[in-house]
Amino acid sequence: MPPLPPASRTLLAGVDRAIITPPIGIQMMGYVFQECVAESVERDLTATALALSDGTATAILISCDLLFFQQPHADRIRIRIGEKLGIPAAHVLLHATHTHLGPMMPGWRADSPEQEEMQRRTLEALEERLTGSAETAAKRLRPARLGAARGWTPLGVNRCERLDDGRVIIGENPDGAVDNEVGVVRIDDPSGRPIATVLKAATHPVVLGPGTPQISPDYVGAARDIIESVTGAPVLFFQGAAGNVNPSCGIGSGGPEQYDDLRRLGALLAGEALKTWAQIRTHQRRGPRRILQSVATVSVWDYEPMPVASAISLRVAERRLSLALSPLPDRAAACRELQNFQEQVEKARAEKRVAVLHCAMRQLDWAQTVLDAIDSGEDPPRRDLVFWALRVQDVGLVAVSGEPFAELGLEVQKRSPLPHTFFLGYSNGCLGYLPTPQAFREGGMAVNESIRNYLLPSRLTPEWGPAIVKTSLEMLRDL
Repeated sequence: MPPLPPASRTLLAGVDRAIITPPIGIQMMGYVFQECVAESVERDLTATALALSDGTATAILISCDLLFFQQPHADRIRIRIGEKLGIPAAHVLLHATHTHLGPMMPGWRADSPEQEEMQRRTLEALEERLTGSAETAAKRLRPARLGAARGWTPLGVNRCERLDDGRVIIGENPDGAVDNEVGVVRIDDPSGRPIATVLKAATHPVVLGPGTPQISPDYVGAARDIIESVTGAPVLFFQGAAGNVNPSCGIGSGGPEQYDDLRRLGALLAGEALKTWAQIRTHQRRGPRRILQSVATVSVWDYEPMPVASAISLRVAERRLSLALSPLPDRAAACRELQNFQEQVEKARAEKRVAVLHCAMRQLDWAQTVLDAIDSGEDPPRRDLVFWALRVQDVGLVAVSGEPFAELGLEVQKRSPLPHTFFLGYSNGCLGYLPTPQAFREGGMAVNESIRNYLLPSRLTPEWGPAIVKTSLEMLRDL
């Protein structure tokens, strides 16, 4: 990275974008029971890197059209970017927009040798492009100004629906919590020309459902295209607390109507984002009023430059929090579970039922994970969450490596000491769903079944949600 001006008294920003669309034929990742490989591309997947600096500290924020970053891939990529730019790896944010129509990555599940080789090459190309894009963004650092505002749009609906028989399914709960706030940060050069836009919303990108054999960033790409056509600057989309929130149109059924929903939801988000963006002024404001006398008496306002902060300070922090999972089952029960799923795999394979086989194989991997955890001797087992926070002027961002429920994000944003706070999930890894204490009382996929998909040996506990809120607020206050 080129040397920065010493103790700059202004914000510096640079941006770059890379195309990260994987090859056709790769196994897709987002729906466990999805049968198809990628047959075409709805629109390209992208990675957008934003470099921010105050002349002393530099942060790199990257938004990628992926389901999430797995470990150890996330840590390795952050370390590589940090070494390339000469900054701490902890100053790098890797964020996934959480599209469910992206590529499978190595290590998620066993696959054919051909698929595993394709996935390995895709990950290598991704790492190269992210590192190069981060370096280019840093080379483009130039004086900038920043402003933020919030809008609102009915993008999502709570998806924890309770049926009459007491089961909680992935459906629609119009009375449930949802964060439909649209957060916008406008980053301009000193003349007001846009450099980049940061956009935060909180809704699962599943408008295109599991029957869709296309690579796609989902509604995120549709919204991004509209915003960029108006502003002329790249958009970094950040996914908020969407763990229990689906799009208001529902999950795509696979028919042509889902593409109409894609356009509509993209326009809905883009329209609110542009309305909010247009209200943010970074370089000038209306000055004192003057009275002119013509046929009528008329008041006019001249514009004057916005005051510049005497010293911009950019601060970044990372924290890893270790928490206990629930106690493990006894070994005999775990062995029975393993045998049960082994039989399901064999039956599905014999019957050539691809979707059933994918689910059974994932559950077999989970059962082996439980048995391995029991044999390790740690009971209850522990897992780490990665927290990442940034503050510049009156804007704060805090991110966590999981799928947080909407209530957690709403609580952090409500209690934050900063007027503009973005709470994000899907960042620097993804441990699994992060439910609220109430969700543990109610049950449902995110509390129970999801641990199998994420290969967690046992459930989280109700203490996790409050710990996430507490840690997020502590980091924002410390910054």
